[in-house]
This record gives sequence, C-alpha cells and structure tokens, in this order.
Amino acid sequence: MNIQRRSMIKLGAGLCVGAAIGRPAWAQSYPSRPVTLVVPFAPGGNTDIVGRTIATALAKVLGQSVVVDNRGGAGGSIGASQVARSDPDGYTLLLCGAGVIVTVPQMVKTSYSRDSFTPLGLVNKSSMVLLVRGNDERFKTLKDFAEYARAEPRRVNAAHSGPGTPNHLALLQTESALKAQFTVLSYKGANPALISLLGGQIDAMFDQVPSCLPHIKSGALKALAVLGPERDPIIPDVPTIAELGFGNVDGTTYVGILGPSGMPKALQDQLANLIAQAVKDPQAIKSATELGSVAYSSTPQEFTEVLNAEYAVAAQAAKDGRLKVD
Repeated sequence: MNIQRRSMIKLGAGLCVGAAIGRPAWAQSYPSRPVTLVVPFAPGGNTDIVGRTIATALAKVLGQSVVVDNRGGAGGSIGASQVARSDPDGYTLLLCGAGVIVTVPQMVKTSYSRDSFTPLGLVNKSSMVLLVRGNDERFKTLKDFAEYARAEPRRVNAAHSGPGTPNHLALLQTESALKAQFTVLSYKGANPALISLLGGQIDAMFDQVPSCLPHIKSGALKALAVLGPERDPIIPDVPTIAELGFGNVDGTTYVGILGPSGMPKALQDQLANLIAQAVKDPQAIKSATELGSVAYSSTPQEFTEVLNAEYAVAAQAAKDGRLKVD
C-alpha cells in the first residue's frame, strides 16, 4: 500500500469518527430507555383507551417500552404542565386533544401555553353528535329540536362533559348555528351526562361517538346530527348539521402526541415518522374501529392547524363570555 493511499484511508476514518462525534447523543441511541406517554385524564376514558392502544403500537416501532402515565385533573392541565416542563429529549410525551392545549388556558391560569409544546402528529379522531332520547317525541329531527329551542330561551337543558372540552365547544357552536339559547349543564365526564339523558333529567347532550355508540345502536339514544364536515362511517345514516341546512359546525375530536418545546428538529422528524408508523399498526386500527373512532395519522403541520382552528373557536367563545369554568 503506497503512502498516498494510506493517508487517504486515515483521512476517511477520521472524517467518519468526526461525524459520529458531531452527532447529538440522542441521535446515536434514541430511544435507549423506556418512553413515558402522559395521558392527562383518569384511566378508562376514551383518551386513555386511545393512549394505551397507541403506546403498545409505538413500543413496537421504537423498540422500547412505552409507559402510560395517567395524570388527571384540572381539565388535563396537570398532566400537560408536567410534560411542558420536561426535558425535550423525546422521553416524555403528551397524548391529548386540542382542548387541553388551547382551550383550558383561556379558562383558567395554567403554567403553559400552546407554545410550550411541539406537535408531533395526530393518532385518532372521532365524530361529535347531538344526542336526544330515542323515545323523545319532541325531537324526531334536528329541525324539531331547533324550533323547540328557539321558542323560548333556555328551554332546552343541554349537557356537555366538562368546561373546555370539545363537547363544550360543540355545544356553543350549535347554539349559534341554531340561533338558540340552551340551559347549559356541565358534567364531570360523558358517562354521568349520558346517565342523566337516559334517565330524562336533561333534554340533550353533545358527545363523541365512542362514548355513546352502544346507546345509539340499542335505540335508547338518537343522534340528530353529526357535528362535523362529513358523515361518520360508523353511523352513516346520521346526516351532518350542514346537510340539514344549519351551517358548518365542526366538533370533530382529534387526539395527538406532543413533546415539550425546544425539541431538536431531527428528533421531531424522527418521532413524527415513528408515530405515523404506529398509527398504521393493524391492532391500533382495529381497536379504534371497535371504540367507534378512526386511527388517524397526520404531519406535525396538520396537527398545528387543528390546534390553531380550535384556538380560534375557543378564543371567540371566551371573548363573548361564553367559555366559563363552573
């Protein structure tokens, strides 16, 4: 081997070592330990079920275990605050809907804002519906419901599952669309509201399909309209509110994964790709369908657009004095 060739080999080896040294430590080994997925709600709800399903699928593509950490309370802000102050190294992530990030901070003082997070990708979506009892003869159609509600302010007792939730925003949007005023009742979750509706204590409620699907299938409850841009494939016979002539109301509920702000761009891209892969896992798709929702992946930009859209709705409601804590 001549001197020139030996020199070239040494130079090449030196460049490789230099490139490796120059790469951030996380890029060489991420993930080298378990990842924590914070779900800012109690176990057993829709968000928790989605979180546990996607955690299992994400563990497969990461090659590391993903631990679900339920940190419920204060509309999701307790868990969100934990993630916002975590290191942006990809080992602590947040799974939640847009409301936790952009609506709750407009209602109560939080230690975070939407700029405290890095959106990585959506993982699930579900339709919002306006529900009444199946045997309530007053409300055979949405037109019946609208006319009844318009006849007298606050005549209809309408419920949602908590301040700042997508259900709450859907209710406020529907009030405007129907040109009506409801007596608005806030519950601590969908199940208590469903019990009241089934028992006749309230007239209507706004809920995601996964929570109420068994009652729709049994006929105990009737969905008057889908509050979104398109019909839901799980309940294809239920028209959208726009189809029925009452304008555009979008209560579609999206769930996604975020990290703390300050994440390196390369790590963001890596995680976004891995999350998109996890959403395509056959078991994740099957679990979402059984739940009554859709396994739905997106780019970080699309997730950001979802956050911005919900922020605009919540900000207007807050400005109008309609977005209030109980």
